[in-house]
Amino acid sequence: MQCMMKEICAQCLQRHIDPATGEESFIFSCFNQDQVLDEVDFEHLAARLRQNSAAEKLTTLWIDELFNQRMVQEA
Repeated sequence: MQCMMKEICAQCLQRHIDPATGEESFIFSCFNQDQVLDEVDFEHLAARLRQNSAAEKLTTLWIDELFNQRMVQEA
C-alpha cells in the first residue's frame, strides 16, 4: 500500500515478531513495504484487515446515502 500518509493514520500498522528472539516490533507497511516474511504476524494482519473492512463498508454506505439524498433534493 502506498497511501502517502507516511506513518500518520496507523491503518497499515503491522506487527512483527523476531523468530529468533521473540521480540515484538511494529512497522508501518505503507512506509516499509519490504518486510521479512518470517517476522510478519499474519493473525494480527488478518484481524487488522477485518477492522479496515468494516470501516470501508460503513463509509461506502454513508457516501451512497448522501448521494441518494442529494438526488432526491435535485429532483
